[in-house]
Amino acid sequence: MSTDHYIERITSREATVKRPATIREVAALAGVSVSTVSNALAGRRSVSGASSARVRAAAHRLGYRQVDAARPVRTPTRHAIGLVVPDVSNPFFAEIAHGVETVAQSSGWAVFLGNTDLDDAREADYLDRLAGAADGLLVCSASGQTEQLQHLVDSGVAVVACDERLELTGAGGVFADDAAAGRLAAGHILARGARRIAMICGPEHLTTARERRTGFRAELQASGRSLPPWRSIASRYTIEAGRWAADQLLAADPQIDAIFCSNDLQAVGAVRALRHAGRQVPGGVLIIGIDGISWGELTEPSLTTVARHPERLGAEAARLLIEMVGDGARPREVVLPVELVERESTRRA
Repeated sequence: MSTDHYIERITSREATVKRPATIREVAALAGVSVSTVSNALAGRRSVSGASSARVRAAAHRLGYRQVDAARPVRTPTRHAIGLVVPDVSNPFFAEIAHGVETVAQSSGWAVFLGNTDLDDAREADYLDRLAGAADGLLVCSASGQTEQLQHLVDSGVAVVACDERLELTGAGGVFADDAAAGRLAAGHILARGARRIAMICGPEHLTTARERRTGFRAELQASGRSLPPWRSIASRYTIEAGRWAADQLLAADPQIDAIFCSNDLQAVGAVRALRHAGRQVPGGVLIIGIDGISWGELTEPSLTTVARHPERLGAEAARLLIEMVGDGARPREVVLPVELVERESTRRA
């Protein structure tokens, strides 16, 4: 997102809504990076005098209030988790939220939910606001941006990344074994006799997408198969994007007999595209997804998937965050196993 867009947004915010400014808004107004803002406000010598002056002027203009590193944030004072998700309408994240809330409620904690709607600026806003309202942050990020989160971690805020891996030092993480999910998916459709296999990848900047793609290709290669470039396409993790991607794959190779989708919503869209094209699932084309959302049991045909157990992901992430805040536990990484769930979309007569 451009600096001009941020400044326009900042001006609009100043004129209409009185709320805490975010560190990204300060950085945009000062014309520097988020890390420079963090270093300048901390008084580190790595920032030039001119840059430091611009940062402090921008912070003063916007009324930015830096997280106080001296505040005992690792002692629960609010007994609340700040949960940030990219798309609450996606059942995968709804199920993560359910797992988080189940654990929080049983521990006497509350959950404050921020839905970013896949908007990077909105994510930045929620991170800043929830960092001041909760005892710790549980973040399912789709932006891939880490500067702001690293700043919060360095300021003493407890952070656990969930689902997507983030390059953070001092944060916890709970993830599924996405490379194994890709391998399981490939092995399953190969065992069902697929020959002309296609793949719908996820967005390249997401670790989940890269790891699933890597695992899938590795299993194909181990079986002596290759995946030509015209039978592979990237799309967002949505039904509409899955339908579009399947249309493109069919146009490139009408003889495709199996499509691996990097998530279940893509798979639902792919099934719709195939039906519109007059192709039968699974009689003509096998379809498999990844995630294990509850919708998969309700589609027609029901969807074969590699389950990543989103409710368990959320529950484990909440437990880790509460341990880090309440018990002083050190941040750690937890990788949960995945499981093949076979349904109608890969069962040929």
